[in-house]
Amino acid sequence: MQQTFYQWLNGQIERPDIVGDFAYTMQQFEEPQSNRKKANAHMKWATWLVDKNASQEVIEAFNTAWDEYQVLVKEN
Repeated sequence: MQQTFYQWLNGQIERPDIVGDFAYTMQQFEEPQSNRKKANAHMKWATWLVDKNASQEVIEAFNTAWDEYQVLVKEN
C-alpha cells in the first residue's frame, strides 16, 4: 500500500533541509482533513496551510516536499 504524503513526510524529519524542517514542524499536527468530498491530497494540504496563515517560506517548503513525494508516487 502506498504511503500518504503525511506518512512520507514523517520519514523526512531528520533531513537537514527545508523539507526536513517542514516535516519536523508538521509532526506537531494531525494529518489535515478536508470537508470537501472530492478534494485531492494536494488541495487538502494547501487549503489547510492557507487556513493556518502559513508563511510563503512554509508554502515553498510544502511545494518542494510535495514535488519529491510525487516523484516517489510515480515511480511506484
